[in-house]
Amino acid sequence: MKRYALLAFLCLGAGPVVAGPRPLVAELGTCVALTPGLPYPADATAWFDASRQSQVVFYAQLLFPVHPLTSEEACLPSWHPPLVTGTAGTGTTVDHFYAQALWTDPKGATVALYGLTFTPRLAADHVMVAGRDYIPHTIAMAIGTRDLRAGAGQLQLPTAEGEYNVRLSVDGRDVGLAFFRMIAPSLVPPLSGPATLSPAAQAK
Repeated sequence: MKRYALLAFLCLGAGPVVAGPRPLVAELGTCVALTPGLPYPADATAWFDASRQSQVVFYAQLLFPVHPLTSEEACLPSWHPPLVTGTAGTGTTVDHFYAQALWTDPKGATVALYGLTFTPRLAADHVMVAGRDYIPHTIAMAIGTRDLRAGAGQLQLPTAEGEYNVRLSVDGRDVGLAFFRMIAPSLVPPLSGPATLSPAAQAK
């Protein structure tokens, strides 16, 4: 079995548009955990068992060109989600991009919806790839298989067996899609705490 998620990259454009740089998806997938202290996967897993794994982590590493070419200008909808207010400080690049991860179950129902406005990076953080400078940004989040993660916008547990999707968009445009499968989904509602036996039951 392949231990990494299948990837598909989509580009959409419709209606009124504005120009914007198109990000490169350097890496995208699911895992059980991130490397301690770093937003990088500690493993690569696309098969999950709720009885053995307490969470599913989605991560994506994006590269935005500092000086996009004309052919790389993207067609974006004429709207913009919430942004961090203010201007970039000295030595930073004005790169307020908004990423959103939409998790859906095998029937297309929303499991989680998470949005993140990237903080502008210092020019010193730029990376060079094939002679060009890029602004790196990472999005990483996790949903629980046995508990709801409010901070991740999780609405329900992954209770259905089968294939789940995580659709990544940047500034309203789809840029990537990750797949994972629940082979032993959660079958019980989330608990607020550990179950406590009655005194009679404890005595037995």
